[in-house]
Amino acid sequence: MKEFLEDINFFKIIDNINDGVIVTDKERKIVYINEKGRKLLKYKEGEILKVKCKSITQTSRCDDECPMTMAISQNRDIDNIEMWYTTKDGNKFLSRTKVLLLKNSAGELIGGVEIFRDITQIKEIQEEFESQYNFSNIIGKSASMNQVFDLIKMVSNTDSTCLITGESGTGKELVANAIHYNSLRKEKPLVKVHCAALNEGVLESELFGHVKGAFTGANWDKVGRFEYASGGSLFLDEIGEIPPSMQVKLLRVIQEGELERVGSSKTIKIDVRLIAATNKNLEEEVRKGSFRQDLYYRLNVFKINLPPLRERKDDIPILVDHFIKKVSSKMPQKEIIGIEAEALSRLMEYDYPGNVRELENVIEHSAIRARGKYIKASDLPLPLIPLQINSEMKLHQINVPLQNLERELIVKALDETRWRISKTASKLGVSRVTLWRKMKEYGIEKRD
Repeated sequence: MKEFLEDINFFKIIDNINDGVIVTDKERKIVYINEKGRKLLKYKEGEILKVKCKSITQTSRCDDECPMTMAISQNRDIDNIEMWYTTKDGNKFLSRTKVLLLKNSAGELIGGVEIFRDITQIKEIQEEFESQYNFSNIIGKSASMNQVFDLIKMVSNTDSTCLITGESGTGKELVANAIHYNSLRKEKPLVKVHCAALNEGVLESELFGHVKGAFTGANWDKVGRFEYASGGSLFLDEIGEIPPSMQVKLLRVIQEGELERVGSSKTIKIDVRLIAATNKNLEEEVRKGSFRQDLYYRLNVFKINLPPLRERKDDIPILVDHFIKKVSSKMPQKEIIGIEAEALSRLMEYDYPGNVRELENVIEHSAIRARGKYIKASDLPLPLIPLQINSEMKLHQINVPLQNLERELIVKALDETRWRISKTASKLGVSRVTLWRKMKEYGIEKRD
């Protein structure tokens, strides 16, 4: 066995490998272990030769699911096995292992090679990502959000193209994260492209890559995002912003499962799960002729529509609680532990044109202003602050932008209450006298 390995210069090759390598004979006795393998297992040179590998590695699969036994019984190499190894000092590390069968020129089994890599830290980082992007990070308990969670679970277990729709700030990227990190592709990359942020020329190069000399400034070969995402998922955010000429090229890649880098005629096969998102109504864009119908059908295999925050206000209290905890971790000098009822009530009444993202910004703004442990109504940013007007405040003390905003707020509140003064005053947090005075100052007259 050893002579055979020396004949093929085996040891010289694996001495330069950054993985642990154990070579065994057909009786499973260790005939060689490289330096990386010894360091991982905490043994000294020469200390573990001519002993059975089971007594050294003590893996979590040694007894019932030994990878080498499986490889021999199935007469094939086995790759990508995760199992725990035990070091000499009793510690454990998680490894991704590959097992190769060694045969002589006659095809007879003479031993095996076990290649292993410590992935403990990588796994911890991956689990951190998964916990960050699992369903619990998409906050909501309303019926509409429970439907979204069900759809995410359905599509995550497939390789189907997914189209996420919804207004800006509703959390489309979070949904893309959840789909990927709960899928079979979660160990492969999730590559993101913001289509609206790149002009046509740059976008083509970013998506498909280019070869050296393809255009001015192309001084080296560039790998595109599709290639980077190989085996994983590609998230195309704001897909509705892609210009028509790029839509044609994207359609071809989706249909054929292959691409050509800019300036090259070489075809490259790709294996990518596509997730797209848009705040546009693509059906309307198709009718207007600004978005290709065939591309729309390719993208619209499985649609998830995110409701705007104004349509799921039941979720606001738990979202507020979540964002308070999040912002508090960024402000160790403060101790924000909650929000007062009046402030929460005002947050519930607002319609949030910027959706969940706007609510998060509102909470951060309010936390910065807060002087105590609880966010108060007076800490909220305009137009959410309570309309508290000092009875002695003169018109000239208020600058014009604030005048305009205050007038709009009063008119909006009056419209919402059908011009019932008492209800409007209560809604704005002022007395009826103050409201009448402000209406007079701003020339607000009751509409017919």
